[in-house]
Amino acid sequence: MPLSFFMYIPTRVIAMKGTGKDNKIADVIVLGAGLAGLSAAQRLGDASLVLEKENRPGGLVRTECFNNYWFDRVLHLLYFPDPLTKLRVQEILGTDLAQCTPLAWVETQSGTVRYPLQMHLGGLEKSSAFSCLVDLMKAKLSHSPRLSNNFEEMLLHTFGSSMCRIFLLPYNRKLWKRPLTSLAPFDFQWTISKPNLKHVFKGIIFPDSEFDAYNYQGFYPRPPMNSSVRGMELLSHKLAGQVFDLRLNHTVTKIDTKRCIVYVMNDQRMMSFRYRSNCISTIPLPETIRMCRQTPDDILRDCDKLLRNRVLSAAFSIKGPRPVNNGHWRYYADESIIFTRLFFMHEFDPLTAPEDGWGVCAEIVQPAEVPMMEPKGILNRALNDIHRSGVLPPTCEVVDQHLIIIDPGYVVFTKENKDIITRMRDFLADHGVIPLGRYGRWEYSSMGQVMRDAYTAASRVAVTSSAFENNSSVGNESPGIEF
Repeated sequence: MPLSFFMYIPTRVIAMKGTGKDNKIADVIVLGAGLAGLSAAQRLGDASLVLEKENRPGGLVRTECFNNYWFDRVLHLLYFPDPLTKLRVQEILGTDLAQCTPLAWVETQSGTVRYPLQMHLGGLEKSSAFSCLVDLMKAKLSHSPRLSNNFEEMLLHTFGSSMCRIFLLPYNRKLWKRPLTSLAPFDFQWTISKPNLKHVFKGIIFPDSEFDAYNYQGFYPRPPMNSSVRGMELLSHKLAGQVFDLRLNHTVTKIDTKRCIVYVMNDQRMMSFRYRSNCISTIPLPETIRMCRQTPDDILRDCDKLLRNRVLSAAFSIKGPRPVNNGHWRYYADESIIFTRLFFMHEFDPLTAPEDGWGVCAEIVQPAEVPMMEPKGILNRALNDIHRSGVLPPTCEVVDQHLIIIDPGYVVFTKENKDIITRMRDFLADHGVIPLGRYGRWEYSSMGQVMRDAYTAASRVAVTSSAFENNSSVGNESPGIEF
């Protein structure tokens, strides 16, 4: 069983004005203590109150410890959309924030190359590299990605048929678990580096040439050896320590936007909290919509149309010499392999495992509407495929294994979803509820983007407390999302 850090953040129950024994009032009530909720609450100071259903904060940004082996719940790397967000995170983590320039590899039927594939074609078999280049030129002459009707067409029009056949189509089929023709050609492709011909040619002639991907200026927490928290959870942990009023084990059940009341269950007791100004919800968008008393029936019915995938992180504790050439993570195009990628925790922080060991995590994606296999079967299949991949040396031994379930993991984007999501966000905004975060807004965003948007949202909330003004010492807000 995992070693859990229950209640390591002291929960401050502040005596605030209320109309009854269990009623509390705040200018802004924040639902969810993930990265978005914590960032907004930190910015709002004593004007906010945070309600979190789990027994520790962090949401998706948590790190599990199994007998001195540490595993992020999913692969996490910090990179920043603007200098101000970077400055804020540096102030939170201090010297514990370390530069971590990622090295990733792509495993294909035509060879193993550095990520992104399109900028390192020289590492493929020569005939495959030539085909990729020819088909890319054809695609650039024949198509415009802007005219693509779906995600599959966008990939073919952008990269050409050979790169799609070798990697992009099989990998994305594994990742999305749905026909790629059913996915939208927009909204979630910002992580895909579009092929600049100059860089493509350079990558063919010099296959080991450097290319600055969107996350090349990465950072990762590396606290001292005696730290009680490791991994990316250190960011959540320190951020939560700067939140004025954080209530754990508070499960939101209902939001009355007309009366500005949030109802929760805590220790089998129903409680209510009132907000003067706004409610910020980082709870997944469909759940927030269902909780609102005032939601119209047509919007409620649309909740079932928002699809998602769950992520299963199969965490394996390894005893033996640490591999040196696996990179931080590796992508796998082979559709007979259960996982989309492997990531190696010791590459992010050497202290995430004992000196004579290391941890590897296999990321497995499933449609959330499909019943999940029995965990033991998933772990066995993942371990067999890890052996097939060749990353586990014969001198190493698997000493422990755990399955971490994240649901939702990836939100699924269809062309129909865009209008539905817009209507839901507009309805909430009209009723004083601000959706925030990857799942609160039902979008695909990085940790840096989530924090930037949370700070921007908090700066726009009208509050009655003077503490917000006293909390605004770090310059002007950067451009973020529109509310």
